[in-house]
Amino acid sequence: MNSFNILTTTKLTLFVISIAFSFLSTLFSVSSFAAQEIILGDYIKTQTPSTPNESTSVNTNITDNTDAVTTTENSQEIILADSLGIDEDWLWLKSGEFLIGNIEDLYDEKLAFDSDDLGDLKISWSDISRINSRQLFTVRTIGGEIITGTIALEDGVLIVSNNRQHKVVQDELMTLIAGLETGANIWQGKVTFGANISSGNTNKLEYNTNAELSRHTTASRIKASYTAIIGETNNVQTDENHRFLTTYDVYSDKDLFFRPLDLSLYRDPLQNVNSRINLGMGIGYQFIDDGDQELEMNLGPSYLYTKYEYADAQLNNSDSSLAVSLTVDYEREIHDQIDFEISYKITATESELGGYLQNTKMNFDIELTDVLDFEISFFWDRVNNPLLDVDGVPLEKNDFRLAFGLGVSFN
Repeated sequence: MNSFNILTTTKLTLFVISIAFSFLSTLFSVSSFAAQEIILGDYIKTQTPSTPNESTSVNTNITDNTDAVTTTENSQEIILADSLGIDEDWLWLKSGEFLIGNIEDLYDEKLAFDSDDLGDLKISWSDISRINSRQLFTVRTIGGEIITGTIALEDGVLIVSNNRQHKVVQDELMTLIAGLETGANIWQGKVTFGANISSGNTNKLEYNTNAELSRHTTASRIKASYTAIIGETNNVQTDENHRFLTTYDVYSDKDLFFRPLDLSLYRDPLQNVNSRINLGMGIGYQFIDDGDQELEMNLGPSYLYTKYEYADAQLNNSDSSLAVSLTVDYEREIHDQIDFEISYKITATESELGGYLQNTKMNFDIELTDVLDFEISFFWDRVNNPLLDVDGVPLEKNDFRLAFGLGVSFN
């Protein structure tokens, strides 16, 4: 009986010790997390009193304090180094949010950031309070200065470090890209495809595709796009529309740019256009760029050449003329996952070539995942003086098209 009591007492004692040990382990674990939160706050900036009546500002930024990742004596720096990782960037927003990931680029007052937890983000440049990165970046200021180095943002000043430190006021930064201005990091693109197929009393096939490719550097921008809409009903062609656009812009400053190349290729044989080439140049200006919306215009001379699909005694096989073109582009972020874009171009030429040629594309881009989008596109083409069809009857002035598709983005 006594041995039973002794055994029971021993088991009870071990059980109590086990509970106490678990409690102490949990307590110390919570403390380590608390230490991590403290050092994250200290990492930005802390006020450490040196005497009861005096305080000294202590900055533990990694770019200024390399011991934070090399010294093993201070456990708080070790916690921070382990939590961030040597290759990761971090942002501190004015709202108090702290993000860890990779900075990709900055264009049009929007910082592209790949967050470890939230995926790809577009953050307004004015909403960012602090940045720290060990990556190499190429930045351009509004004044046209191009600098390459690591970056750190604090108190409204961006410090670019290479063999020395360059200070740039946050509002005077124009563009920023990760790495040097070479390779795949300056290219972006998207391919969209949609189709409508029906069979039975009416056999119908319609499909549309859109491909976009752009190249951004700190001093220039290239954009190219190809759109095709093909339709066939009961083996009869009902739609065949092709459009290729490319522009090349060179920035003079943040808002003013020169467009030495503005090329448009168009084909629609059902509208008696075998091929239409519009080659021009111009001067552009960005009127609005506040991070949520952009508005820019471009105006300049161009050369217009049109080859007709069919001709008669009153119509030449082709015509050409000088022209003037005005382009207006507007973009707006309606929601975090929804973007709206509209592009309008009007070309004034001789009446024999159509007079005023207008083209409008309106697009809603709905983000489904980081790389997959659902797109709704509306097209409007108008010719003030329409050509004649194969029977000699004037064609309609207006053409409208609506297209749906899924798009895949890269880089």
